[in-house]
Amino acid sequence: MTVQQIISGQGEVSEPTELRIVAVDTLDGFRALRSAWEALEQKDTEGSVFLSWAWLMQAFGATTGRWRVISAWDGKDLVAVLPLKYRVHWSKTRTEFQTEIEAGGRLLWSEYTGFLCDPSHEKAAIQAIANHLQETPWVKISLRYVVSERRMIAFASAFPQDYFRTRFKSYRINGGETDNLLCPQVPLPDSYERYLSDCLSRNSRQKIKRFERKFLDSGELSFAETLDHARDIDALLALWQAKWAQVKGAETARQVAGNYRQVLMAAQAMGLLYLSVLRQGGRMLGALGHVLDPQHKRVHFIVAGRDEQAKGHHIGPLLHSQSIRWAIENGYNVYDFCHGNESYKYGYGAKDMQALYLSIRPNELKALGAHLDQISQKEALARVLSFIQEGQVDRAAAGTRQLLEQLHKADVGP
Repeated sequence: MTVQQIISGQGEVSEPTELRIVAVDTLDGFRALRSAWEALEQKDTEGSVFLSWAWLMQAFGATTGRWRVISAWDGKDLVAVLPLKYRVHWSKTRTEFQTEIEAGGRLLWSEYTGFLCDPSHEKAAIQAIANHLQETPWVKISLRYVVSERRMIAFASAFPQDYFRTRFKSYRINGGETDNLLCPQVPLPDSYERYLSDCLSRNSRQKIKRFERKFLDSGELSFAETLDHARDIDALLALWQAKWAQVKGAETARQVAGNYRQVLMAAQAMGLLYLSVLRQGGRMLGALGHVLDPQHKRVHFIVAGRDEQAKGHHIGPLLHSQSIRWAIENGYNVYDFCHGNESYKYGYGAKDMQALYLSIRPNELKALGAHLDQISQKEALARVLSFIQEGQVDRAAAGTRQLLEQLHKADVGP
């Protein structure tokens, strides 16, 4: 049975208990949530570092007018949060600005998104947050990389089918070859030797042991955690760009490398960066960037860089196997290869975890201009300026009228 079929068969959703919903979209407001948020993190066993207050502070601190947190409260207790990202869409058919909503963590390219919940209030809080969102202006909600199927089904079911259409989408990249919603993860045993014996095929185990003897035990190569993060992040991403510029194009590769840099620097600022490096003397042969989640005992692999001029097939296997060794020896329970079912990941004993991609749209749009959230006004105004600079006078005029009408309504009030 598909997720969509489960939703269709759910019927009516029971009424939520009385919870208070508070929308926060300023840094001062977000800072004020810190103690309650961090208490909630301790209650939610399905959380992740990417839903932590500290991580999202890295995402939200660099942006204004592009995010909002919908929080649910039971008295003085914070029982759920849904971090959201807001973007402006220009509709050519309706000649208007519209608000689209995504997962808030994607402002920092977070690997996983969704809700943070107190399990004892989960159902009621998700329903209350959904009810709140139904009363705000938007044309699309897209939540990608959510791993809790139960929570996503509850959220989707809270939008009445008479007024909204919900759909769980696929998401494939690399010309359709890679399912980016499959997230291979390695459950880690209590020792590296047990990992080699229990998690790997005989061929993989023998290959890794052979590479360890030939390159590491002999001293020909060295593997270590980096001591100079800034230098080695630069070096890793230079190697990544050198490879992928030929595939993606130089400008796209530069932009994606910039995204990776933001993630790695955010992790470094939080003390959660693990950068493993394989060297031959002073030469970096390859490196892996990881985000650590000490609370949930997970190591998230983010990006790899490899010297394509170096010969041999040992660099990748040594980097990942020794990073897994480090994770085990430092008490982590999961080595997460994150998005994408590329075949090499399964050679390390990874098993798939399914992430979800939920899309919600209203069945019918309201009057012109009614689907732009006030939080999006600044971004919409910037788009008006770009229309003027591009000589698109009609679009600029229509956008300006929409913003003026919205400001007039705000002044007059209901």
